[in-house]
Amino acid sequence: MRYPKGSVHLGSFKDRVILNFLAEARHATRTQLVQFVSYYYCEFNWPVFNWRIRRMVDAGLVRKQALPMLNGDVLYSITRAGFHALDGLGTFHLGASFDREPEAHKSQVPHALEVNSIRLALMRTRELQNWIPESHIRAVNLTPTNSYAKVYDGIATVLVDQHEVEFAIECERTLKIQAKYQRIRDAIESERRLHAFLYLVPSFQLMYALQDAFSRTNRLVVFGMLDDFKRHTLASSVRTAYHSEAALSQMLARIVRARARA
Repeated sequence: MRYPKGSVHLGSFKDRVILNFLAEARHATRTQLVQFVSYYYCEFNWPVFNWRIRRMVDAGLVRKQALPMLNGDVLYSITRAGFHALDGLGTFHLGASFDREPEAHKSQVPHALEVNSIRLALMRTRELQNWIPESHIRAVNLTPTNSYAKVYDGIATVLVDQHEVEFAIECERTLKIQAKYQRIRDAIESERRLHAFLYLVPSFQLMYALQDAFSRTNRLVVFGMLDDFKRHTLASSVRTAYHSEAALSQMLARIVRARARA
């Protein structure tokens, strides 16, 4: 079947996968898109991959930007038209929000890219069973009967000892004021849908501050170094607010044992 010149047909499974990832991530570099499609459907035909991205950009479904902070990489973001295209394919995104500005907000991009790197690191292990993005959590929280206690950067479901374990992930790049951490801690203490919470930070100074902010918590809140997690994922070292230290997988195994006792 032939399509009018200038139109784009998104019937391909691979087209949908790429657009869907951008819808969930908000922003992604080309390097991250390459990693995602490699893990998700084992893409190795890079000329065809480049053609897919180029035609989405030309059709106005994806915005392409060259930002100095990316050191030669390029940034892709889904547009309003891209969300509409996904709707037409039967993929509806809860909490879909549109960038109204032609340039991505500078403060949002680094955080979104770090969250992508966390998700991709888990995908690389083949132990990631499910990922719930922030936009979906934000939409779910509009319904009080089924809401989470707060909006997390993501919720991951992974395999630990052949059992599925779900936990919240927060990428904390800068220190907040103490009063805000008190509200966050109160929210986590009241969380009923999740039983484990992982904070990933870029420095030990920030880790120590978070451990202090969550002191005396009765929930399984653990803190790890971002770079270590990206290298070792579930084998990375994490600490509780009480300064006990173990691999993330060992901490999450506590949830498995608690379920077995229940």
